Amino acid sequence: MFTLRLLQSLGLALVAYLFVCLMTADITQASLRLELPSLIEPDSNSTVELLLLTVPGQLLFLLVGSFIHRRVLLNGAFVLFATMTVLLQCMRFAEALGNTWSNTEILGLLGINLQWLLLALSPGLALLAALERWPGPRAAE
Repeated sequence: MFTLRLLQSLGLALVAYLFVCLMTADITQASLRLELPSLIEPDSNSTVELLLLTVPGQLLFLLVGSFIHRRVLLNGAFVLFATMTVLLQCMRFAEALGNTWSNTEILGLLGINLQWLLLALSPGLALLAALERWPGPRAAE
């Protein structure tokens, strides 16, 4: 069960990556490129920053998901932790879209880009469902 939830939690990184790419393309009115925006700090790496900010959501999903056996609740937990992860991404990558952002503006940024969150969630939920149905040895459920 632990390994399954660990693999499923990797879908959060996929959701975060797709969301940041979609949000950046929409706000900058550029064509969609699967490239993360550059951060302002000179020695920062966008990919490393994105992956580091997905770790809290992955760990929470791993912890909570280990106790959830119903698919509906598991999907809900995934969406909840994906939203939390995307909010962290908004906080980090907002600086690439402008100079200063307040917490209210960052929440507004997430709200305005909710359609991109829903689109980015689809591959993550598909991965979650595919791994849930994967044949293999399982503990008694």
